[in-house]
Amino acid sequence: MSTTARPPEPQKTPPLVSGSTIALAWLLFSGFMVLLIFVQNLSAGTPTDWREALGGRLLHGLIWGLLTPVVFALAARFNLLESRHRLRHLLAHAAASYVLTLAYRLVYAAVMHGSGAVPGRVSLAEVVANANNWVPIYWMLLCIAYAVQYRERYREGRVRAAQLETQLVQAQLQALKMQLQPHFLFNSMNAVSALMSQDVKAARRMLAQLSQFLRLVLEGTDEQEVTLEQELRLTRLYLEIEQTRFPDRLAVRYDIAPDTEGALLPALLLQPVVENAVRHGLAPRAGAGELAVRAEKQGDRLLLQVQDNGRGAADTAARGIGLRNLESRLATLYGPDYALAVESAPACGYCLRLSIPFRRAAAGVTPEPA
Repeated sequence: MSTTARPPEPQKTPPLVSGSTIALAWLLFSGFMVLLIFVQNLSAGTPTDWREALGGRLLHGLIWGLLTPVVFALAARFNLLESRHRLRHLLAHAAASYVLTLAYRLVYAAVMHGSGAVPGRVSLAEVVANANNWVPIYWMLLCIAYAVQYRERYREGRVRAAQLETQLVQAQLQALKMQLQPHFLFNSMNAVSALMSQDVKAARRMLAQLSQFLRLVLEGTDEQEVTLEQELRLTRLYLEIEQTRFPDRLAVRYDIAPDTEGALLPALLLQPVVENAVRHGLAPRAGAGELAVRAEKQGDRLLLQVQDNGRGAADTAARGIGLRNLESRLATLYGPDYALAVESAPACGYCLRLSIPFRRAAAGVTPEPA
C-alpha cells in the first residue's frame, strides 16, 4: 500500500507582539488614565464617578486591546515601508483608521449607556461626529507596529551578520586545515623516507610524532578558539618533528607565563606562524638557528611573540598569504581589538608580535590530553 507524502505545512509567522504583552500594556495605560482622572478631580474639588472613570477606562483599554492585533495585521498587510505601493497603502490605512475608530466609539457608547454608567440615550450622530477625535490612537498603534518591525529586522540582521561571520571563520579554519595537512604531510614523509637509510630510530620517532600531530589536527573540533595550552601542544609537536629532521640546526626556547596557558586564542594560530619562521627565516640560514615563543599577560591583553634569528629582511610591510589569512581571521574574530606587528632587519631575523583580548576558557573546560 503506497502512501503519498504530505507537503510540509507552511510555518506560521509569529505575531509582532504577544497577546499578553498587549493586554498588560493596555491595562497599565487604563490604570494611568484612572489615576489621572482621580488627580484632576481631586485638584478641582469634584467627586470622582468611579463607575464611569474606572469602568470607562477599562472598557477603553479592553476594546483597543482587541483592536491592536488588527492594526498590527493591517500594518503588515499594507506596509508603508514599501515605496512601490505607499500611496495605495496610505489610503487603505486612512480608511481603516476611521472604520476601526468608529467601531470602537459605537461599542464604547453602547456598553457605557447600556450599563447606566453614562445616563441618557446613545446619539448616533454625536458618536459619528466625534469619531475623528480618536483616530490618532490608530496611527499611534501603527507607528508602534513599524517600530517593532524595525527592531526585529535590526535584531535579525545582527544575528544574520554574526552567523555569516561565524561561517566565514569556519571556512577560513577549514581551508587552513586542508592546506596544512597535505603540505606538512608530504614534506614530513619525504623526510622520513630520507631518514630510513640514515637513522632508523629517528625515522620511527618522527613517524610517531607525525602521527600524533596529524591526529590532533584531524580530530580538532570546529571551535574558533582554543586554549594557549592546546595550541602550544600542536606547535611543540610540529617543532619536534622539525628538530628530528634538522637535529643540529634548530633550537627552540619557550617563555610561557603560567597564567596564560588557559587563555583563549584562534585555533591554528601559532603553528602556521612558527612554520613560516622555520621555512622562511631559519631554513635559508647557514648553521644553527634559534626560535623563541613567548606568551605573557599585560592587563587585559594576551601578548604573543614568535622570534627567530634567521636572515630577516629589510621590508617589514610585505605580507605573505599566511600573514594575510591570519590578519583576516583576527579581524573577523576581534574586529579592531587586536594588534599585529612584524619587525625584521637583514641578518637579524623576524619578530612577530600579537596582542589580543585576554579571555580565559570557561570554568570546568580542560584541554583533552594528547
